[in-house]
Amino acid sequence: MRTAVVVGHDYRGFQQFATLPVGTVVTVTGPRGTLRYRGYAHCLNPGRGTPAHGLYWGDLTLQSCVGPDTGFSYLSRI
Repeated sequence: MRTAVVVGHDYRGFQQFATLPVGTVVTVTGPRGTLRYRGYAHCLNPGRGTPAHGLYWGDLTLQSCVGPDTGFSYLSRI
């Protein structure tokens, strides 16, 4: 599986990456053009900066810290 991953620091305003509501549509513009994704799940992993092995899923994973933990939102391309 090929998963694109975007990571942002919560103290830089990216905390919403970790708790993106299911069903949210995200548009990403990059070298491959403009792509759209829909969120289907998210999870919270204990600890900041914990290893993310096995926590990247779907077509796009968004990651950021949430308080003392690390959160992940999972999206599929639409």
